[in-house]
Amino acid sequence: MGLPNLANDRPIYELTVPSTKEVVKYRPFLVKEQKVMLVAFESKDTKQILNSILSSIDSCVEGVDVNSLSTFDVDYMFTKIRAKSVGETSKLVMSCTKCESENTVEVNLDQIELDDKNIRDTKISLTDNILVEMRYPTYVQMMKNQNLFSEDAAMTDMIFSNIEICMKSVQTDDENILIDDEPKEEVEKFVNNLNNDQMKKVMDFVENLPALSYESNFKCVKCGEHNIVKLSGLNDFF
Repeated sequence: MGLPNLANDRPIYELTVPSTKEVVKYRPFLVKEQKVMLVAFESKDTKQILNSILSSIDSCVEGVDVNSLSTFDVDYMFTKIRAKSVGETSKLVMSCTKCESENTVEVNLDQIELDDKNIRDTKISLTDNILVEMRYPTYVQMMKNQNLFSEDAAMTDMIFSNIEICMKSVQTDDENILIDDEPKEEVEKFVNNLNNDQMKKVMDFVENLPALSYESNFKCVKCGEHNIVKLSGLNDFF
């Protein structure tokens, strides 16, 4: 006689995907997902951690393509699923701004918000007849770029890699040129030929992507200093 089916793999909660506003159903993590993530986090390998997060979202959420989810979609969804799976709080170690002593601070995951004011028009006008359409990057796209995960990569290379990942197409009066269809050398040439004002417009998009945000307050256990810490992005919360 077989063991009973616990039926814990059925979605019971709903969330709204930030970039699309689509309402989807999800379930909490099961032990099988938590084991994969535990191994990944213990490895401290960024790519392995991201792949485990994507795999877990794929298992827990109905009707989403994790390969096309923006980075902030993934961060938001992972936080919401985790809150329903292992508790609504997470304990973080933060340093006092005055004496630098370490303090354990409890963060309420349900109070983490997505700073979505930067979800905006993705088209940037460069000239009267040329515009570039930007896109919100996915973790899948980012993991394909070695510059973003190499400890030896120069800051300039990382900046240009982020720009190229966030560019979807270049549009003229006559055609729409998809960046993914163009040789890397041609894309680099295009970016290098931007003037300062054009580059500033592009960088404004790249540097101000939507992100998780939370403001934490704590009193240092050693010196009594009142600290206000602003957290932003998935890495700050786990």
